[in-house]
Amino acid sequence: MEIKIGIKNVSREIALDIEEGRKEEIIKALETGGILRLSDKRESEVVIDASAIAYVDFAPTHQNRIGFAL
Repeated sequence: MEIKIGIKNVSREIALDIEEGRKEEIIKALETGGILRLSDKRESEVVIDASAIAYVDFAPTHQNRIGFAL
């Protein structure tokens, strides 16, 4: 699952490819306002203060594309 995390007062977003089961952990961290630690499938790790998160966009890994590009 691909997620995009927007941070308050930062123009760029964080994009990670994580396991499907981590969605509930992210939502719980947002509700409690704690520290969110995520590991990407490419072995990169991100630590974020949940109170600084503006939004989280959950998207499936395989998206249907429309157009002529492959």
